[in-house]
Amino acid sequence: MPELIPEADKSSLREWQRIAKCLATGEGLESALDENPLPESLADVLTRVIAEQVRHSEGAAIAEILQADQVSAFGRLFEHILRSATHADVITTNYDRLIEVHAARAGVRVDSMYYGHTIGRMDAALSREELNEVRSAPVGRGAHSVTVRPRPHIRLAKPHGSLDWFSYDGQYYRSDLAIPGSRQIIAPGGNKYRLGYEVPFDQQRNRANQAIDKAASLFTVGYGFNDSHLQTHLRSKFAQVPAVVVSRSLTSNALSYLGSNSSALGIEAAEDGVGCRVLQGGNHLELDLPLWDLEHLVKEVLRI
Repeated sequence: MPELIPEADKSSLREWQRIAKCLATGEGLESALDENPLPESLADVLTRVIAEQVRHSEGAAIAEILQADQVSAFGRLFEHILRSATHADVITTNYDRLIEVHAARAGVRVDSMYYGHTIGRMDAALSREELNEVRSAPVGRGAHSVTVRPRPHIRLAKPHGSLDWFSYDGQYYRSDLAIPGSRQIIAPGGNKYRLGYEVPFDQQRNRANQAIDKAASLFTVGYGFNDSHLQTHLRSKFAQVPAVVVSRSLTSNALSYLGSNSSALGIEAAEDGVGCRVLQGGNHLELDLPLWDLEHLVKEVLRI
């Protein structure tokens, strides 16, 4: 980071020195950045560095998904849900493309509000229309009836952006190519709350909130319940519907949510790291199976 900040940008250098001291003590990045807005130049540098770090780690994860002998747990879960539904709403606050790759490996279609292939453009309506299936059936005397229905798909919301989203000349694109423009992700820090209400993040946030409001049930994987963009809608809905929270370790916020719904299940790793602990309504049960791991959960519970 320091090498990427111009020497003349004294305010950004001072702010980064403060952040670096916090990180050196073991404080997490989100906490070290604080809730105060960063200087715009520092925020731009931070966004580029975070994107590069995530992209580097993402490559190895994508290769693992594609080279595996079988479809991943996420992919099998999508297939399972879509046997009885036309779509499933999925919300991720991560920038990576792993959800999309899990779906692709399983042959599951994804609506991300972008349409097109090599270079996609943001258009929620056209993205949705790409998933439509047209069927024609004879109705007599040479006439046919035509019906249009959506193919089963994942309706994806990424309120914090994605590594393959760019803005250029007032337009918003999705591409894996090195196209010109500004990468559209929201880095941690106070700036993310302002950016969350700008294009394209506002449409993604609205889709996520609408999905939460309409949810008949909730299933979260590895989520710490720490995102203010989603919490207002999630807090009220969580107490009303069946819910399952799965994580290696349940955060204090996750435990608070579980406490608001006596029927909700929380699953985390046991202290020995082998089994798991299942929580419900103030009670807990120790099991020898590592059900906090999604691969084991879908295999042992859903039998898929």
